[in-house]
Amino acid sequence: MFYFRINKIKIFDNKEGRKILGLFGRDIAQVKLLSFINTNLAGFLPDMEELLLTNDSAKKKEIIKKAVETIVSSRIFTPIENVKDNHQMIFGDTGFVLFQSKEIPDHFDWQFIAYESDSNIRDAAKIVTDILADKGFDSFTKSISGLLKKSANPAFTATTEITKYIINVIANAARANKDDLIGILYMSLNRQEHFLHGERKKDDVPDLTNNMLIDYSIFAYQEKQARFTR
Repeated sequence: MFYFRINKIKIFDNKEGRKILGLFGRDIAQVKLLSFINTNLAGFLPDMEELLLTNDSAKKKEIIKKAVETIVSSRIFTPIENVKDNHQMIFGDTGFVLFQSKEIPDHFDWQFIAYESDSNIRDAAKIVTDILADKGFDSFTKSISGLLKKSANPAFTATTEITKYIINVIANAARANKDDLIGILYMSLNRQEHFLHGERKKDDVPDLTNNMLIDYSIFAYQEKQARFTR
């Protein structure tokens, strides 16, 4: 069994300025969290072999669209209200499981984004719409085929690249809608180097903006095979 948990998030600047001349009003924000996880065990994507075999651009777009919808679904947390500067989000005394599987993955990618919004921000359907309407979507669809041809694990590569693209579109959409980006984290782990013995716990991991610190942990063990005797 394999469990990946988020234990705590600390946000230094909630990106919500005071309303009147920057001096008056409550400095509290609504924060949206999105977590995207990819492992070599992922078998939930549309068939990437089909993408490699077709030269039909419309068909390629449809395959990528299905992959985007699959990746985005169920990756969005309920918005967190009343977040102040230096706010700490503590996920109970045991943490919150973001990913679990019966098998221990050899590779594990985690991409995490937090952003502030004054409105009821995008749901999964709106995120997919934003991605499909993005001006770079056509060129991304063309370029990903080249990457997959060189990959030993097309499904894993596809999920990683599509997730990066999704996060980039979300971040750009947030800026365009004056939803301030709070933080982005990209993290890649492998079993041999990072959780060989089934455990890993890290506190105060900085994101790319240095505006967010994250505590996470991994707990894994190999289930014993049942023995049948006569």
